[in-house]
Amino acid sequence: MLKFGLSAAVGAAIGSLARLQISYWFQTPSQTSFPWATFAVNVVGALLIGLAATSQRVASSENRRHFVVTGLLGGFTTFSAIAVETLQLANSPIISATYVVGTFAIGVAATHIGSLLGQRR
Repeated sequence: MLKFGLSAAVGAAIGSLARLQISYWFQTPSQTSFPWATFAVNVVGALLIGLAATSQRVASSENRRHFVVTGLLGGFTTFSAIAVETLQLANSPIISATYVVGTFAIGVAATHIGSLLGQRR
């Protein structure tokens, strides 16, 4: 159990640092602007989770699965940021709704595409 926990923790640290770097690249100018950084991270993360979850290389090792899926990609993507940014966009209901619906719809589609890609390998 400790081995898997450490694998997930190291992966989560790397994923969180990658998410932070991407947020610096996107630099949302105000709290009423569309949160492109979180949107991009979650769509890319969903695609990669779909790919990793169906990859034999990842699925065949419990330790690798905890590192990649639970840790790295779990640390990279973030539901809490979606929640906070949705509340920050409350003054712009159309942008807020677009963000929530778009994030989930495109995220699910990206996960599906990733899983299809993973099955092809």
